[in-house]
Amino acid sequence: MPLAVRAEPLAHERGFALWRVVVWLLLLLAAFGCLQYFSHAQLLWNQRQVLASDAAASAALRGMLAWDIAYVVAAFALIAVCAGCILRQTWARPALRVAAALVALWMLASGVTLLLQWPGFERASTEALAQLRHDAALRQALLHARRNYVAALVLKAVAVPVLLWLSWRLGVPAVRAQFRHRR
Repeated sequence: MPLAVRAEPLAHERGFALWRVVVWLLLLLAAFGCLQYFSHAQLLWNQRQVLASDAAASAALRGMLAWDIAYVVAAFALIAVCAGCILRQTWARPALRVAAALVALWMLASGVTLLLQWPGFERASTEALAQLRHDAALRQALLHARRNYVAALVLKAVAVPVLLWLSWRLGVPAVRAQFRHRR
């Protein structure tokens, strides 16, 4: 049996490459987001019969369901592009550059929105904490919500430069040379 040898030169960079780790993390986070929005859409779908009589609530439910479906589709597309990039397919590199830049812009916009809403959230949560002196469970839930709010702000602030760096790094000639065309 003849030995099959690759005709293409090995342009792969050997060793550790941080951009590959970031692509894997992006894929895992997109998969997690896909599952989260899918399960939320499932909950909304199950509630459609309960709220069918209330027109305003039904319209709000349809709006939330549409957003969930859009997020699931976007997360699934990001998973596919990340998988193509991990497999070093040429088509995936420019697609991931655009996707990373778009996600960075989305993170920036949503982070600014959260930051602008922080004073109102802080004021309302402080007032609620003052009223909930005797209810430890609700108090802990409110403190947890405040920590999650701050964590979301921090994660968005970290994600923006990392995603922009990934978008830039995928355009560098040394990284570009690591991708191959499908036969």
